[in-house]
Amino acid sequence: MHQNAPVLDLDYAEDSGAGTDANFVITGGGGLVEGQATAEGSPFSEAESANCLRSPAKARASFMLLQKEALKL
Repeated sequence: MHQNAPVLDLDYAEDSGAGTDANFVITGGGGLVEGQATAEGSPFSEAESANCLRSPAKARASFMLLQKEALKL
């Protein structure tokens, strides 16, 4: 478990024990299509919310490369 750190693509153990559940849809160009976050226990701060958004934004380029490789683009 990654205490107090955002984790991408959680497994069941991580997801069921998470303090915050956040989901984002980001385009290949980095545009935010949708964002949703829910406190599973105590409320989270605005800074924690921003930190949750930074993680998928940083990983987007890696995911895009993997998708292109898988699709042979």
